[in-house]
Amino acid sequence: MNAAAYVKRFLMADGTGMTFRFPDVSGAMAEVDSALRTAAAAGDEDADLAVRCLDGIWYNISVAWERNGRSMEMTDSKVPLSVESRMALRTAERLLDSNAAEYPQERRERIRELVAGVPDLLKSVTLPRELKEYVARLAREVGTALDEYDLTGDFKLDIAFARLQTSLNIIAATPKDERSQRTVMEFLKSRVVPCVAAAGFALGVFADSATILEYLGYSPAQVESRGQRKSPESFESDTSQAARPSDVLPGTTRSDG
Repeated sequence: MNAAAYVKRFLMADGTGMTFRFPDVSGAMAEVDSALRTAAAAGDEDADLAVRCLDGIWYNISVAWERNGRSMEMTDSKVPLSVESRMALRTAERLLDSNAAEYPQERRERIRELVAGVPDLLKSVTLPRELKEYVARLAREVGTALDEYDLTGDFKLDIAFARLQTSLNIIAATPKDERSQRTVMEFLKSRVVPCVAAAGFALGVFADSATILEYLGYSPAQVESRGQRKSPESFESDTSQAARPSDVLPGTTRSDG
């Protein structure tokens, strides 16, 4: 199930007992929004028409959240879905299906093995404590996405797994002692490469990793000296936490509901 199918399933829910988490619905809708706008900008006429329905779909999600008492878990959208919105989501389904990641059982088991190996990896390498905590949290996020795969499908697992891959690239790009570097590279080779579609992951995108590392507050010199690092609190804004409604829904007010 891709993001568009998940959004549609939620908005057409009729109290059948399925539970939809607000952060999952809003995250899926953000992916739908991006896919349609990108395709429309590239000249896709169907996507261009579908984009005109996005505000209405976002509004429906906002209303559904309100009618469910601003709960993080919802079983019924409690709003009608127009024919136009359904057609827009079908267009998004088509676009997302065309480049969807695939997670058959064998690949999911390999990812589970990867996640299971992360704690031992972090214990065996010399890295800033906050960076270890960040990677460990992303590994747990992937584990949750695997557990919820039957409900959320590829979209949530793809996002979580991509974030974990990036964090492991950050570790590989972080200055460290030679033994730790060998350990990390062996982990990438034995645990990560079998999980990804393109085996070039372990050897590539280090330049991008350095950029992300800098964004997180680590320059190579800072990491090497173990000084001027971000505090643990700075990582708590990670998007693995529940999405704030005002961050994802136009026109809503922030609430801790």
